[in-house]
Amino acid sequence: MYNGRTVPIIVDGRPFLTYKEASRYLLSLAQDEREKAYLEMRSAAALGSGIEE
Repeated sequence: MYNGRTVPIIVDGRPFLTYKEASRYLLSLAQDEREKAYLEMRSAAALGSGIEE
């Protein structure tokens, strides 16, 4: 999801370019919030843009 990414994945108004950044952020969240943020990251990665509309 993050290998070679040049456009960040945006979740909760925060940009993530690397797996390490995203992982740290996810681990700082409560379980329910973590699951929601993870699903948002996956969706953004699938769309390829990382830009919220």
